[in-house]
Amino acid sequence: MMKLTPNLRIFLFGFTSFLLTVSTADAQAPDPNDLARKIDSVLALDEELVLQAAYDLTRSYIRAEDPLAVHRMFDSITDAPAIELSSNLNFAPFYLRKGDTKNSLALRKRSLELAEMVENDPKIFDALMSLSSHYINVAKADSAALYTNRAEAVLVRNKDRFYDSYEMVYRMRADIAHILGNYKQQGEYLEKAWEVIADNPNHPRRGFLLFLITDFFRQTDDLDKLAYFTEELSAYYKEKTINTPDFHLPIDQILLGDYSDKAVANLERIVRKSDSLNNFNALSVCTIALSRAYLKNGEPEKAIPYLKNAIKRLKDANYLYSNTGERQMLREIYLATDNYKGAYEILMDQKIMEDSLRNSEILSKIADYEVKYQTQQKELELQQTAANKKILTSLLWAGGIVLLLVLYFLYKNRQKNKKLAKQKQLLETTLDEKNVLLKEIHHRVKNSFQIVSSLLYLQSESIDDKEAQLAIKEAQNRVRSMVLIHQKLYNKDQLVGINTKEYFEDLTRDIFESHQFSNKPIRYATDIKPMVLDIETITPIGLILNELITNVLKHAFPEVDDQSEMQLRFDKKGDALVLELQDNGQGMPEEVAESSFGIKLMKALSKKLKADLTFKPGPKQGTLASLEITKFNLLG
Repeated sequence: MMKLTPNLRIFLFGFTSFLLTVSTADAQAPDPNDLARKIDSVLALDEELVLQAAYDLTRSYIRAEDPLAVHRMFDSITDAPAIELSSNLNFAPFYLRKGDTKNSLALRKRSLELAEMVENDPKIFDALMSLSSHYINVAKADSAALYTNRAEAVLVRNKDRFYDSYEMVYRMRADIAHILGNYKQQGEYLEKAWEVIADNPNHPRRGFLLFLITDFFRQTDDLDKLAYFTEELSAYYKEKTINTPDFHLPIDQILLGDYSDKAVANLERIVRKSDSLNNFNALSVCTIALSRAYLKNGEPEKAIPYLKNAIKRLKDANYLYSNTGERQMLREIYLATDNYKGAYEILMDQKIMEDSLRNSEILSKIADYEVKYQTQQKELELQQTAANKKILTSLLWAGGIVLLLVLYFLYKNRQKNKKLAKQKQLLETTLDEKNVLLKEIHHRVKNSFQIVSSLLYLQSESIDDKEAQLAIKEAQNRVRSMVLIHQKLYNKDQLVGINTKEYFEDLTRDIFESHQFSNKPIRYATDIKPMVLDIETITPIGLILNELITNVLKHAFPEVDDQSEMQLRFDKKGDALVLELQDNGQGMPEEVAESSFGIKLMKALSKKLKADLTFKPGPKQGTLASLEITKFNLLG
């Protein structure tokens, strides 16, 4: 039989339970009121955060002086599933260390019930792993295998969510193989566990697993694998700072096999401390290490009381996983002291115990569990395959329907586009025809106005009365303001609007050229903001502007000199258009002839534009005429 001892089991507890308690003063029992407030804070969190927060809260007290008292305190404060689940998972191992296997098992099973009740797969997995760990520690390989299989089934359902957890499953299977004495399979499972996390340098159990693997291959004398994993372990710890209590087995001592007097004294102290704290993992490892040190140093008899104590303590606590290691070591010590009777008795005792752990009934159960598990996995895979096929079929049908709909809408859209293209072509043809007609209409209107203007001119030539001639000339000028509008519409592509800057400047120039009453011209300046107004707006504004400019030319300057000037401004201010005409002439008379045709015409046109026409003295002299228009149609 291969000589194997789980020398590094101390690190299982070290990495999963914050190592050993440094001293009983490390953590005090919580105040019940303070703990109740913390629990209330956790339970007030969102549903998806409660489980993790509850786990963190309960775990923060596992280093208390009396963890079991803290567990009872949690239990008395609340029965909330999240708190109870987390509390049971974190404190169940302490009941096992006290030898209370019944309560340890009950708490773990209750954790599984709660995890299944809240339907949280990560916590279901944790509870199943906790149950598997319990049965491994009491060396019940069949039950450990059952719960390990169930835990792996959870991972199969969540393969993409927490794949790294396969490392725990394979490590549990390695421990089961160790209990059954199948050391080849133990090594295979340890290597499988390593394959899972090898590419994850930050995995929390990386160092612990490397310790287990290195120790395994050291004991099996597999030098190639030992060299490889020792190198991995050394590289890992070069990047880490390990803080362990002073009564822990030093890491360099494990790796180098230091058996100096100082190391032996340190081991003796660790054994006593582990024994007093019921830390059976540490007690087992350190007792075996201490015994080897005594054997190496030629003092094997000193190891006997330590080994007997460890065997008894582990047996009384039903903590059987490591018990074969102590018996095997005691047999070596008896042989070294020539106590062959003692060696024979402990060998028989060890054999009886191993036979009880590895009897045919247990092996049959494990084989049956494996078959059932494999069958279940196949069924799950088949169900998953069927579900995937069903989903794929549904997707294909849905895709086909969507494709048909797309093709249908593309066809309808194409037909619609064809129809729209025809309508567009028809509209463009109609629009072209309309534009031609509009141009023709504007041309004819312009010609008609031109005829009227010519008739007025001929009429004025046959009249000797200057007042009559002037009246006809003013009428001719009004007609010309409208001729100019239609002329611009006829010559432009835009047939419905007039640019104010072009029109007002051209109109002003025409009026000045046709109404020059003095040999000396009056200077004028324009400041017109360009904008496009429709015919209905621009026509009355043009007629009003014609009247205003004509009045300036007729009445503003009795004598024209170099200072005589008129300014025309047009802009948009707020919601209104403002036309201003200012001169520096003699100014308006105090009483304006309201009955004159020009004034009546401007008021009538202003009313049509909903405009306000005002006259007031200019800033220095002359007159400022202002037309504020509120009804207009701005095209651009």
